[in-house]
Amino acid sequence: MKLIQTNGTKTFKVIPRQFIVGSLNLKLRSESTNTVVSVNATSTIDGNYLSFEAIFGTLVENDFFTLEVLNGTDIIYKDKVFCTNQTINQSNNDYYTINKDKFVSEDSFDNDFIII
Repeated sequence: MKLIQTNGTKTFKVIPRQFIVGSLNLKLRSESTNTVVSVNATSTIDGNYLSFEAIFGTLVENDFFTLEVLNGTDIIYKDKVFCTNQTINQSNNDYYTINKDKFVSEDSFDNDFIII
């Protein structure tokens, strides 16, 4: 699964079925609205990966998408994409949370209670 932000240029590095250098067609389908955004991208080989950049416009945050990379009519790569603007860095213990800015946990460690 790939994680992308809602706007701006997205850079992808994938291991496709075929390594095609040149023009590719990308299709991003929203799983909630079933709308498709198609863009063209130019691919390059980066080590053992196929690398390309794409601008899909403004996407819906916290939505799942299906990404298809096509060379003509042949699908050379398929993946699931999740769109979020949260900062995710597992080495710093920054993980995705559905409750970001909506739920505040209590860290007082005060286990006192009152019996009436």
